[in-house]
Amino acid sequence: MLTALIGLGIFGTILLLMYACTTAYRMMAPRGTDRAIERVQSWSSPIETAPFDIVRKDSLSEIPWFNDLLKKARKLQAFRVLHQRADCRTPLGVFVLAAVLLALSGLLLALSMKQTFLLALLFAALLGAIPYVYLLWKKNQRLAMFERQLPEALELVSRALRAGHAFSVGLKMVGEEAADPIGKEFRRVFDEVSMGVALPQALENMTHRVDSVDLKFFITSVLVQRETGGNLAEIIDSLAGLIRQRFELQLRVKALSAEGRMSAVVLLGLPIVVGLALFKMNPDYMGLLFTDPAGQNLTTVGSIMMILGALVMKRMVTIKV
Repeated sequence: MLTALIGLGIFGTILLLMYACTTAYRMMAPRGTDRAIERVQSWSSPIETAPFDIVRKDSLSEIPWFNDLLKKARKLQAFRVLHQRADCRTPLGVFVLAAVLLALSGLLLALSMKQTFLLALLFAALLGAIPYVYLLWKKNQRLAMFERQLPEALELVSRALRAGHAFSVGLKMVGEEAADPIGKEFRRVFDEVSMGVALPQALENMTHRVDSVDLKFFITSVLVQRETGGNLAEIIDSLAGLIRQRFELQLRVKALSAEGRMSAVVLLGLPIVVGLALFKMNPDYMGLLFTDPAGQNLTTVGSIMMILGALVMKRMVTIKV
């Protein structure tokens, strides 16, 4: 049974590796000639009377059938949202296949080392989560940059309103003058409004792409002002000042929790560093943890407890402002 499982895993790994190589070649290959041929064919083809579609169509993979499969998979909806918020140019299909390939590789590697099946599953889960962790890191980096740029963008919109311009003109000014990612998002909102999308819907679409509490406050204040009236410029100025005060408080909390975060890093890294040092000095002594059944069980339990401890310490040192 184990031999058949290993053979099936090797076969699946080879197929996924071949697909990954093909996808990488398609992404890196120059397409200037192909695009020129397509452009000439579009000029020479008769004009069709089909309605023009202004809805943006996101491609999750360059392979049509795999793209359709990813769009129909409801369990990957959270992965799709994370990929969109990370604003990653690499298609989502590459990350999905990379996660499957890494998980199979970790499972086969652990089984080839004669580890327990539970430890092999844990190792496969850790390797398979690498693409997800990478997207989560990119999303957090982009969100932090967006929130740092938000007060200045709001002040720019407020100055545009005080100068007598419309709210959409203020969005356009932010899109043209501000750097990415906030410039890109405001520019996209202005483009959607120019194409006929209602302003509330365009602003709501931006909240789906950027998971920021401050941005939701800004959009809520704009929508409420459109219904009840009031001085929108003063509302935006007060909101920008409030966001700056929250940044100051967050930095103060970060400084006060630095000791707890450093303790968490030391407690998590100490067993790994000590284990590697002992393995280098006496491989036979540490090898029992991976060859003996009792040692394998202890390694599995210890790994699970370290992961749970890391999650608990993360919750303890994370203070929402």
